[in-house]
Amino acid sequence: DSAYGSESLPLHTDMTYYRDPPGLQIFTMKQTSLKGGESIYCDGFAAATILQQEHPEAFQTLSTVDRTFRCVDRETGWHLEAKGPVIQTNGFGQIVGIRHNDLDRLPDLPPPKVRDIHRYYQKLAQAHRRWNETLARDDIRLVIALQPGDTMIVANQRCMHARCSFETTAERPRSVMGCYVSQEELNSRYRMEGLPVP
Repeated sequence: DSAYGSESLPLHTDMTYYRDPPGLQIFTMKQTSLKGGESIYCDGFAAATILQQEHPEAFQTLSTVDRTFRCVDRETGWHLEAKGPVIQTNGFGQIVGIRHNDLDRLPDLPPPKVRDIHRYYQKLAQAHRRWNETLARDDIRLVIALQPGDTMIVANQRCMHARCSFETTAERPRSVMGCYVSQEELNSRYRMEGLPVP
């Protein structure tokens, strides 16, 4: 799992290989690295809205083409796999979820009904390029150096997170605790509090 290394991680949501990824992710910094390791957060709904306004064809592609995500761990016996578009919309065209993790995404295979395979891959590559350009915008990103005891709670199906590379030692490892809350539990709490379910 790339999360346990010291390399930088690109913006992503977690557990894209679950049929229903977690609704909340909670991070608590226990011990910082010697250098680097800043956390990066990005509002995926804002990114999708910008993409829809500036590159509607890319938005259409990423909200209709299913991508496949997988996690295999032979030591513990896990083989998880799920499909879904990067940008999830409801029947009214509203953005309701983001499923994005290039590190867990499998190569794309065109569905059998696709006649022009070259055009299929061309559109998908162009859409993904536009998406990555949008995610690189500073106006929808927050970069923060969490300190010991700091806790961040993010809506995993909306907010992407990333990490800068860092330097550490065996005597002072970077340590972050985390846990998840399911989307169903989160929706239940919204309803109990009389809040609309997004």
